[in-house]
Amino acid sequence: MNLVLYHGVLAPRARWRSQVVRYGRPAPDGTAGELEARPRAAVPTHAWTWAALMHRVFDLDVLACPRCGGRLRVIATIQDRAVARTILAHLGRAFSPERPGPAPPAPASIP
Repeated sequence: MNLVLYHGVLAPRARWRSQVVRYGRPAPDGTAGELEARPRAAVPTHAWTWAALMHRVFDLDVLACPRCGGRLRVIATIQDRAVARTILAHLGRAFSPERPGPAPPAPASIP
């Protein structure tokens, strides 16, 4: 399901869309090969990696180290709440079991 709606010149049938949208794929760079966001031939589309989806949607390389630019790798995911609480407590981070409330109301506009 496509959850992004485009309006104005980015709308699908806009008259000037071809003048502001570049069609086609950009030339591949050094990291594009390993982050290519395509499923393998025999693998269903739901098997894309998290990093490949982030790269495809946001053009963001989430596996690039912010300090040295090297490659990061995911070594584990934590599914158990008790383990997550223990790790967060050890790191001195708060664990919020409650979901955040609704956003505050917008301030009244000044005429």
